[in-house]
Amino acid sequence: MTGPLLRPVLALPPVHALRALAHPLVALPLWVLNLFLWHLPFAYEAAIGNDFVHAVEHLSFFTAGLLIWAPVLETLPAPAWFGTAAKAGYIVVVRLVTTVLANVFFWSGEVFYEPYAGAGLSDQAAAGAVMMIEGSIVTICALAWLFLRMFAEGERKQELLEQGLDPRVVARAVRYGRADELS
Repeated sequence: MTGPLLRPVLALPPVHALRALAHPLVALPLWVLNLFLWHLPFAYEAAIGNDFVHAVEHLSFFTAGLLIWAPVLETLPAPAWFGTAAKAGYIVVVRLVTTVLANVFFWSGEVFYEPYAGAGLSDQAAAGAVMMIEGSIVTICALAWLFLRMFAEGERKQELLEQGLDPRVVARAVRYGRADELS
């Protein structure tokens, strides 16, 4: 989904107003808040006991996930300062947040949710382990993608700068995959 393809939808007033939520300094705290609130016992148990609340929980996880990945993937333009290195740092912060939550479940020695009290700690520890494994795989893949992108962008920028093009124009064109239009 590129900018030109999304431009008509993004111009709609309600959608345009929501674009601020995809700013990395807004999306990350919203995602963290959403993640931790749904893991509080009252919210988690409400989701277990009510299909509607459970659907809202998953919708909010999905929406918050879209928001935190939007600045990394730049479906919407991210701030100029949010380049590849900032994106890598952002992914590391996301990973650290999930690691904290996963480790609480894995190492706590206490069952957090009443409906699982009969299952013992093994179910909760397994959930923590799944969170750590999934988070590790996503983090490794995302960082590998960013590093490959960073090296390719650096090479392409250098080629264009050697042609005498404006560095600001080059940086923007390379960042948004439009460098071939400058050649």
